Amino acid sequence: MAGEPRRFRGRIPGAAWLGVAIVVALGIVYLARQIILPFVLAIFLTYLLLPLVNAMSAPTGGRRGTPRVIATFLALAAFIGVLVVAILLLAPLVAGEASRLGRAMFSTGGNEPALAHRLAATFQAWRDTIYGTGVFSPDVERQLDQEVRDVVAGLDEAVGNMVQGSFALFPKLLELIAVPLLTFYMLLDGPRLVREARGFLPPGRQDDARQLMKRLSRTLQEYVRGQLLTSLFIGVVATVGLFVIGLKMALLVGVIAFFLEAVPFFGPLIWGALAVVLALAQAGPGNPLPIFVGVFALLAQQVDSHVFAPWILGRFTRVHPLLLIFSTLLGASLFGLIGMFLAAPITALAKETFLFAMERVKARRGTGSLSVSA
Repeated sequence: MAGEPRRFRGRIPGAAWLGVAIVVALGIVYLARQIILPFVLAIFLTYLLLPLVNAMSAPTGGRRGTPRVIATFLALAAFIGVLVVAILLLAPLVAGEASRLGRAMFSTGGNEPALAHRLAATFQAWRDTIYGTGVFSPDVERQLDQEVRDVVAGLDEAVGNMVQGSFALFPKLLELIAVPLLTFYMLLDGPRLVREARGFLPPGRQDDARQLMKRLSRTLQEYVRGQLLTSLFIGVVATVGLFVIGLKMALLVGVIAFFLEAVPFFGPLIWGALAVVLALAQAGPGNPLPIFVGVFALLAQQVDSHVFAPWILGRFTRVHPLLLIFSTLLGASLFGLIGMFLAAPITALAKETFLFAMERVKARRGTGSLSVSA
């Protein structure tokens, strides 16, 4: 068509401005990565408590609902109360297991870490059981034992670097105190602020912006509630199952699994590998505990990935695995551990925005809406 090149040239400035805006937004987020965690936590809490606040403030049976400021205060106070009770009950147990694991993983006084020594002994016993004694020369056996010790002893450095990198983005006490304040004002004034922000758009774009924000808000609400349920599921299942099998520090592994459930693909691998390593260190030669732990971790992850998570999370399981893996690795390279946790929701929001834009393009061309499931 003769008019198509002119129409395409007319769209270039808008597309260029959109690209510039995206690049500037990403740059601001990257520069502010040191203080972004309080806002992320506040957004998570906002979408977790928003249905409760809306239900309390909505009028029912001809009666006026609870004032939004009171509903917000009550919902936030209830969440903080539940959180404090959970911390008081679980913190001493988890701290004790974490302390024992730290003493086992990190060397003291120049000595070899206890975990590295026990794992090396276990692998040596397995090697002798499989191949028999005297198959390898003494030099080869010493080299193999040293390789195992070096690999296992390197775990303390890897864990230390990961923890140090995570705490580099962890907020200070003042920023943690800001989380409930941010949550309170997001719950109280969030809808009004969104309406005012739409008012700055041209009148012809306000309806599109309203529908897009509605879809993104619904997506975040579904993700927050669904992710919390799946994390609780895998945390309880991992703790109870590993405890029944006989693994020590089962509660610590369950707590780690609860948090890592939000990391696509890599989270289950990390807590499963940790459980197997702890089983290897705990079990003696000939003890099948590591095999039982590995099989249990694999079964729990498969049930969670193919049965529970699709039922709870719905649309998030339809995001292609390649896209999730790429976004997780990209988030980890830019923002560390926090970026890994944010990969799934940001990818889902980006996908929802793309589908919304394509639906509008199709509607304007008169070909109906676009339906994409992956």
